[in-house]
Amino acid sequence: MQGWNWASLRSTVQSVIDKGGIGRPAALRLTYHGRGNESDATSYRQNAESIAATWFGSKPASTYSIGGSDKPTVTALKWESGQSAILSVSSGTHGPTGGNLMLMGSHGTVYHEIGDTESWSE
Repeated sequence: MQGWNWASLRSTVQSVIDKGGIGRPAALRLTYHGRGNESDATSYRQNAESIAATWFGSKPASTYSIGGSDKPTVTALKWESGQSAILSVSSGTHGPTGGNLMLMGSHGTVYHEIGDTESWSE
């Protein structure tokens, strides 16, 4: 399965958080489209949710998802401490692969853009 290098993304952004580069993480917006089928899309969504939990320090208190079955899945996550995330993931055979994220903190923001991910592997 070709796709975003989730482990690299997780550790790169975590190092910014650990160094105090953005303060306390508060809100995440992450979008990703990769090649594959519905099972791959589920895997992408699970990876995105896991990354959010890592950066916010715990699993979310609530999760709400819509979409799927050949449509992007949009997931809203909310933590007891007020942190939130909006994740949009999809897979298919058409359209460019890649995505982007914006993680806002109490005094800074991390932006990361991924173009065509043909050369990336998980």
